[in-house]
Amino acid sequence: MNFEEEIRAHRDLDGFLARASILLDETAASLDDVLKRMLHHVGQDSHVSEPGCNFEEVMSMLFTDAGAQEVNVHLLSETIQGVTATATGIQYQQSWLCILCNVKHLQRRHVCISRLERPQNWGENCCEVRYVILILAPLKMKSTKTAMELGRTFATLFSDISFRQKLLETKTQEEFKEALVFQRHQLTATNQQPTALGKEETDPRSHKPLKCKDFFKAGRGIYEDLCRRLPFYPSDFTDGIVGSNKTLLKYMTTAIFLYIAILLPAIAFGSLNDESTRGEIDVRKTIIGQSIGGVIYSLFAGSPLVIPLTTAPLAIFISVIRGICDDYNLDFPAFYACIGLWNCLFLILGGIFNVSLLMKLFKRSTEEVIALFISIAFVVDAVKGTVKSKFLTHMADVSFLCSYSSFTSLFPQSHIAFIEAFSCHSTACSSITPPLPLPHLVLVYHKYFTQFNFQKMR
Repeated sequence: MNFEEEIRAHRDLDGFLARASILLDETAASLDDVLKRMLHHVGQDSHVSEPGCNFEEVMSMLFTDAGAQEVNVHLLSETIQGVTATATGIQYQQSWLCILCNVKHLQRRHVCISRLERPQNWGENCCEVRYVILILAPLKMKSTKTAMELGRTFATLFSDISFRQKLLETKTQEEFKEALVFQRHQLTATNQQPTALGKEETDPRSHKPLKCKDFFKAGRGIYEDLCRRLPFYPSDFTDGIVGSNKTLLKYMTTAIFLYIAILLPAIAFGSLNDESTRGEIDVRKTIIGQSIGGVIYSLFAGSPLVIPLTTAPLAIFISVIRGICDDYNLDFPAFYACIGLWNCLFLILGGIFNVSLLMKLFKRSTEEVIALFISIAFVVDAVKGTVKSKFLTHMADVSFLCSYSSFTSLFPQSHIAFIEAFSCHSTACSSITPPLPLPHLVLVYHKYFTQFNFQKMR
């Protein structure tokens, strides 16, 4: 695990240090006794409140019985153990063992570390175990918070033999914690690549603070992007087609999957643009424009399997532009083209003056707020459309009946029959059968199963 790029590793360690369950100089000799002692320590911890969890059942979940009835083997269910590649093969790091378990009734994750008083021999590849890391996690967790991901964090820490030696020298739990924190800083500093002396670093992924002079290095960001990108540009088009790693099946299934996944949203947003622009931008123009833009982008960016698509913010933006054109009696195609040209100018200036560095200041919450705004905007439009097509139609019918009763009271009875016959004939001629929702439902299910099958083929 990369402690520099993955913030989850730091959060896992901080959570463990806040509620540390550490057993120093454990005297138990068998693995069962050590695990029972660790589970008892977790259950007696004042920071832990797991009323619905039975730790005796957890103990049985840590092991799996394999083999025939005559020969029953007692094995751990899920473990992580370090390996070292040598010239003669792979060697296991036998001084530590990380044991994982997913428990249904747990409310949060728990980590307990036990340092044995003397090395223990617990079988093959576990001949001199000195550290046992027990990780318990709820069954339903985010993919970044599972027992496996938490185990990766601590396995990365304990894979360093010098760090394990330092832990042997600690006398108290506080010293043990300080050694963990120091090892985290060491891993973070090791993964950082120092820049060359005198080299100006404008990589947006770097963590140095922004300065005003970074924006006045005209064209420096584009130049460094080209230097990083050009060596890999040919391989972006040939990987998967030629060479020793040729996988034509995955290449074709990925291409078909992206085609299906992007075509249907283009049709959906194209129909929305057709309605908001009253036919100025329809489905056909949306697909053609998206295809041309995707080809140009893939050639310059070196990403043949990445296709820019029409998104919800763009659909809302087009609707706003149409409203401005209606308010000021402007020509929509000309106005839309001018906006596109001005956007091109601003993007070119932004690329020259490294404006993309500002993205370092934005957090994930910014993206979520924008996504929330888009969702609310579409929900409001859907409610307006529903009210307009259903409620107002019924209100118009009621209003028509009231007006019709008042209108017919002014005529003799002999004329009313002719009026009713004419109105019924006009209604029958002008009635339009609404489209059935069944084809739309079939299309949705067809898209789902097609994408699901191609996803499995990938």
